[in-house]
Amino acid sequence: MWWKTKNHLDVRGNRLTIADIDAGQLAKKYSTPLYVYDANRILENFQRMKNTFEKFDSNVRIHYAMKANPHFQILKLLLNEGAWIDAVSPNEAKLALAAGYPKKQVLFTGTSVSNSDLQELMRIGVRINIDSFSQMKRMAKLGFQGEASIRWNPGIGAGLHSHTITAGKYIKFGIPEEKILAAFEEAKKLGFNIVGLHQHIGSGWLGGDVDKFLETANKTIETAKKAQEILGKNLEFVDFGGGPGIKYAQEQLSFPLELYARGIAKRMQNSGLKAETAIEPGRYLVGDAGVLLLEANTVEEKNISIIGVDAGFNALIRPAFYGAYHEILNASNVSAMKLHGYMVAGNLCESSDVFNKSKEELRELPTTQEGDIIAILNAGAYGMSMASNYNLRARPAEAMIFKGKDYLITERETTDDVVKKQRKDNLF
Repeated sequence: MWWKTKNHLDVRGNRLTIADIDAGQLAKKYSTPLYVYDANRILENFQRMKNTFEKFDSNVRIHYAMKANPHFQILKLLLNEGAWIDAVSPNEAKLALAAGYPKKQVLFTGTSVSNSDLQELMRIGVRINIDSFSQMKRMAKLGFQGEASIRWNPGIGAGLHSHTITAGKYIKFGIPEEKILAAFEEAKKLGFNIVGLHQHIGSGWLGGDVDKFLETANKTIETAKKAQEILGKNLEFVDFGGGPGIKYAQEQLSFPLELYARGIAKRMQNSGLKAETAIEPGRYLVGDAGVLLLEANTVEEKNISIIGVDAGFNALIRPAFYGAYHEILNASNVSAMKLHGYMVAGNLCESSDVFNKSKEELRELPTTQEGDIIAILNAGAYGMSMASNYNLRARPAEAMIFKGKDYLITERETTDDVVKKQRKDNLF
């Protein structure tokens, strides 16, 4: 059981435990579908990253990429550890401020940013990462007076899936390599207070992509030096973006955190830049801390063996959207020796609504009975944050375990919650 993790995931009496609490008991207490987050695991992940960087460079800020999981309680948890924030919408930035993050510690990075978004960001006073010349010019017309950085596309991307690659030719993000110095010249001409340079090459990469990432880090550092010459001042920070992945399957290698941290630190130290280093982990901090609990309601032989559960890709879209692999367990019968190939099927009216990598791939699981609790691991990132009300299904409730106690942190949606903004007066 490669996924067993000390003080996080274990098996007792053939049943899955999360932070020493029986998963079936959590499902019974809060009902399913239910996301469960182990707060202590999130803290472990943050401290591991922080401590590893500090071995090589104490001048590093960790911006939590809150799009991975923007729950208020997770934001509060990481604020207490000294995290900063990477926000990708005005609502994310406002939630971070509500959680207590100082304005200076919130960096907004968006793309195709509208004037209304810019006006809202300027009103709340967070830092803005400039994604395009258009955005820059419109910010000037709107009277922007705050602090900004510029995002560039270093021309090389990497990611777990083509949908998660954010640099390269056919990519919408950032200012292209051949135009980035002109962007700094334009920003200076407009009188902007530019304090940083930002890159992001993609999300969910592991060991094989670190060398590719460090190649872009070299390019970003050289660009930062030239930007400083144009601006006539030192940059406050160089932001290398996010991307570090987690191990979703047994055959994958764990992320080489020390290689990553040492590679960034040594390059910055040798550069002569006085800027701070910023990184933007999301998945790495919360991904393996989350488990999605579902109840098996249908176990039947059709053309193939089916385990039908009480949620679909409205709760976790990654398998359907990315063909992503998640470890699936029968939390009520984890380690039985007799296995059987099943399609773990959701309850949505879509053929792609399965939690296997695809509808053709069956998953070897212990013999399952109706009423068993099915656990989908590594669901803490891009699970609830991408959930929807498709088929007018309620999104899952959320619970958090902290210091041995479990808490409901998001109540289960009702029908009224799902349709409350629909007009119900007689229009016709």
